[in-house]
Amino acid sequence: MLLAFSPCLLLAGEGEGIIHYYSGKLGFYHPGPSLNDGVMIGADGITEFEQYHVMLSLDVDVYPKQSISIFDNPQPGGGGPPDISDQELLLFPLHANIGVELFHVPDAETSVYVGGGGGYYFYFYSATLQNRSGGLLGGSLTHSSDSKNSGEGFGTIFARVISGKVFFEPRYYFASPSTETLHGYRFTVDPSGFSFLIGLQYH
Repeated sequence: MLLAFSPCLLLAGEGEGIIHYYSGKLGFYHPGPSLNDGVMIGADGITEFEQYHVMLSLDVDVYPKQSISIFDNPQPGGGGPPDISDQELLLFPLHANIGVELFHVPDAETSVYVGGGGGYYFYFYSATLQNRSGGLLGGSLTHSSDSKNSGEGFGTIFARVISGKVFFEPRYYFASPSTETLHGYRFTVDPSGFSFLIGLQYH
């Protein structure tokens, strides 16, 4: 999709009735129960074709989270919750989108777009696991750290309500889960869910 959009973005600077925007956004993200709710931030670059009432965008979102429960059973430590002293997940959905303008209210400088797209999400996961060795006195407690990174493809649908420079964007992600192992324990990252973001758009 990125390769398909590239010629459009290159030609966009050569014609009239074409506007480039940049925006930053912040809001609420509700993925599956294993990742838990949290704050998502994002940025995008937008090319709007005024004559055709169409917009193209390239987006990157970031979701940092520590309070997650992504391990399948049996979990580290033999059960739930897993025997983990520290963990962190950084999720980066990268996606290209196309949106169509539903209507525009000139007097209020307000437009509504709906559309969809797709891309690839990357994640970086690190964890410190606690291990207790046996012994007559209860053994000793040791810690071991490890990290994994992977990703999968996903699709997305969205709406964007723009009033002046401020916009509100609800979005739904439907993703392929990514399954990996850490110290022999299997875990699954599935970012499918929805977000509600607000932001500022400039050109």
